[in-house]
Parts: sequence; C-alpha cells; structure tokens
Amino acid sequence: MASCDATFPDDIEALKALLLAREAALHEHEDELTDLRDTVTTLRKTLSDRALEIEHLKLWIVKLQRMQFGRKSEKIDRQIEQLELRLEDLQADDGAATVDAPAKPRSEARQVNGTQATSGTSASRRRGTSP
Repeated sequence: MASCDATFPDDIEALKALLLAREAALHEHEDELTDLRDTVTTLRKTLSDRALEIEHLKLWIVKLQRMQFGRKSEKIDRQIEQLELRLEDLQADDGAATVDAPAKPRSEARQVNGTQATSGTSASRRRGTSP
C-alpha cells in the first residue's frame, strides 16, 4: 500500500473524486459478486436437482428391468411348459405308433406321429379333456 500512497494527488477535490470512483467500482464489484453468488447457488440447486433426478431415473430403470425380465421369465416358463407338453405328446404318440406298427422304420413313425400329434392328443391336452 505504501507504493500506492505516492500516486495519490495532493488536491482534496481530486482525492474525493478518486474516492468516489473507487467506491463506485467497489459497489459494481459487490453487485457482480452478489450476482455470481446467486448464480453459484442456482447452479448448485440445479446440480442437486439433476443428481436427484438421475438417482430417481436409475431406480426406475432398475425397477422396470426387473419387471421386464420378470415378464420374460414368465413367458419363457409358459413356453417351456408348452414345449414339455408337446414333447410328452410326441413321445406318447411315438410309443403308440411303435406298438401299433413295430415293423415301420423309425423315421416314418416320426412323420406319422408328427401329423397325428397336432390333431389329437396335444390339442385335447391343452384343453384339459381326454381324446
């Protein structure tokens, strides 16, 4: 500060003008500082809001993925049950065809059983009735 003292004018009016100019600059900087503090506060709130929204969205995504995979697994379970029923029907028809016509080659018995399984046993089994 001592080096600044040498630059001040000796005239009182000039000192008053310099003091007023410095006060105006100080008020301007204080206003800018207040604006910057408001901006920082707003940005912190926005950042906090976004962080909360991100966490909320992550939770929703996890929940929806659980729901999605749950539905898919139920769908797969139903498909497995239907395939097991179809397999049982084919195996039962294959066994019946082998007993009825033991002289047929195995490939022909499968072709015959494949057409019979769709018309008889599997359809009645899905409906819950006997053939």
